[in-house]
Amino acid sequence: MNISIIKLFSFLLISTTYSPLFSQGVIKDVQNKKHLTRINNYCGSHDFIRSIDSKNKGFIELSDQLLLRVNNIISSQKSHPKATSTNVYKIPIVFHVVYNNNSENIPDSVIYNQVDLLNACFRRKNTDTVDTRTEFLSLVSDTKIEFILPEIDPNGNPSNGITRTPTDIENFGGILPYNSSQSQEITDWVNDSLFYNFFRLTKDSLGGINAWNPSEYLNVWIGDLRIYEPYFNNFEELVYFALASPPYDTNTWSMSTLELMAEFEQGVLVHYVCIGPNNPTNFPAPYSNYNGIANTGKSLVHEAGHFLGLRHIWGDGNCNYDDFIDDTPLATNSSQYTCNHFKNSCVDTINGQNLPDMVENYMDYSTGDCQNSFTIGQKNLMRSVIENFRLDILDTVFVLPPIFENNVSLYPNPTNSNTTIAFDSTYNNIELSLFDIQGKLINSIQYFDAQNIVIDGTLNNGVYLIEVIFDDKRSTLKLVKY
Repeated sequence: MNISIIKLFSFLLISTTYSPLFSQGVIKDVQNKKHLTRINNYCGSHDFIRSIDSKNKGFIELSDQLLLRVNNIISSQKSHPKATSTNVYKIPIVFHVVYNNNSENIPDSVIYNQVDLLNACFRRKNTDTVDTRTEFLSLVSDTKIEFILPEIDPNGNPSNGITRTPTDIENFGGILPYNSSQSQEITDWVNDSLFYNFFRLTKDSLGGINAWNPSEYLNVWIGDLRIYEPYFNNFEELVYFALASPPYDTNTWSMSTLELMAEFEQGVLVHYVCIGPNNPTNFPAPYSNYNGIANTGKSLVHEAGHFLGLRHIWGDGNCNYDDFIDDTPLATNSSQYTCNHFKNSCVDTINGQNLPDMVENYMDYSTGDCQNSFTIGQKNLMRSVIENFRLDILDTVFVLPPIFENNVSLYPNPTNSNTTIAFDSTYNNIELSLFDIQGKLINSIQYFDAQNIVIDGTLNNGVYLIEVIFDDKRSTLKLVKY
């Protein structure tokens, strides 16, 4: 349920009690004592967003505003059904296997099975949909999103959508250069270095491999995400199974924010044990408890959800926090790798019912054999994020119908040809003014009895502002011509 007046993220952290399964590793121990973050051995996406915010104050708020804007668009579409696309969106996905030894060099068959599972989950064709509880059946949905392995690489060469890169780096989490008496230094190292270490996977120059154009492909990097800790009996600590970069708005966000984000490539990072349902590798001690729980192939389903804008179903907080989705019940925390169908940690009425925690949702931390559903609200948000912030990534760029905000829409946008200003009905008198990005007036025209106005595609490439005045309403639209 969406509680937009409460920020999803907060630096006022809540002390959390951890079971032995969640207490393995000096970095987690130090961070738990300092209450800097609540580390779970699963997904680093939430902590990644918070790390960006610590370096660029306001990033969390920008991300929240982006999702609020998406929700406004979805609400507008409900009022104008023709504005909703029913196309199956196909996203090219490329897997970059970065390996230091043979066990990390995951076979092609594992990746093929991972893609099959990914598509089955997003299209609600997985066999375990029969396990969705009755009270949620009216809320779950086929997202009509699929992932395809490209047959040609960006250079025009034949490809199976898999790259393989040997590396000298053994642990992409980095090497912890401190001992047990240096807790503050460890804390500072985590805050300053950890995510930069992980994203070495995404750079040729740092032991990984560069992305295929992230505007056109979902890049998935597979490598060893553990941290080597020589002062702690050479322990290799696994803090995250995977993490994904969030969507962002290149048209409205500040250059300083975009420059910081550019240091972290768009895509998904996955620990090599967690890819594919038939992976021949296993978690070693002390993480062997996760075998059969977190290496079922559902980690990538979860991270693809993050890449397309979804947040964790419990909002990374207590009952006062949420995920910007109306039909996912509030929860006080993650399910922590259980499949407890009796858990109802928050009072939250959806369609007249106080529903239990939705542990079968892909965006919870449930066991892999428990997860089986996205909701309609999650589907709508992911598809709207694609339409508004990741449109170029589609295998076939669809000409989307107009999405009305304040009774007016501009589509397609961005465009390399004509674009249309569409109104929700015919208006007797429309005044249209076109400005360049500096605010200089280029042209002003008046239209009578019009509903759709075509802007000629001969405009020079650049960003323009279009002001329309109609029926005592005023709206300003941003047009990107390329």
